Amino acid sequence: MSIESELKLFAETQSGGAEITAEILEKFALFYKELIEFNRKVNLTSVTDESEFVVKHIADSLSAEKYLPYGAAVCDIGPGGGFPSIPLKILRNDLKFSLFEATEKKSAFINAAAKTLNLNDFICFHKRAEDAARTPHRESFDAVAARAVAPLNVLLEYALPLVKKGGIFIAYKGEGEDPSAGNRAAKLLGSKPPAIHEITLPRSEYKRRLLIYEKINAAPAIYPRSGNKPRLDPL
Repeated sequence: MSIESELKLFAETQSGGAEITAEILEKFALFYKELIEFNRKVNLTSVTDESEFVVKHIADSLSAEKYLPYGAAVCDIGPGGGFPSIPLKILRNDLKFSLFEATEKKSAFINAAAKTLNLNDFICFHKRAEDAARTPHRESFDAVAARAVAPLNVLLEYALPLVKKGGIFIAYKGEGEDPSAGNRAAKLLGSKPPAIHEITLPRSEYKRRLLIYEKINAAPAIYPRSGNKPRLDPL
């Protein structure tokens, strides 16, 4: 089945949230074709089948859409091929995105795809999240999101210093990771324990768990630690 047909079926299964128009479906299809073409040169994703792509990348990315306030400044850390930020931006043009991607070829692809898709208020920096948190980006975002970047106690150290007080961090996780594994790190970094949302993605048995952390205090200035310390010595 073509990507256009898969996307049409996906749109028919959606209820609630932002409206998925024909123009939005066209952009999703164009994004898929751009990514598959670039994937021949640089590994962005192992998910290339049209049906799997729609479920595991498009539907999955959009599962957090309803938790993002209108007009929010959103940060995506470790986006790889542009997930979840590009699908979210295509659906929600009101959102403003800054992405931090450590691999230069991936950040170059994301910026090229954003230009092709005519996405405004959208930029990917070739920069690590822990470095971005030591710039004016620190505690400047209404929301930060990340998919499958690192274990929770590591991921929180990268993400929460970027979230402003009153903002949220959305961690896209599978069923296999214990949500309580990040509770100590969350407390140290100024967040409440997460609200947990269990989701089954449409037309599949694929399970997604969204962990949403509310930032209530500033993160101590020592975090995130430099180098590879968050991974070598997790909180």
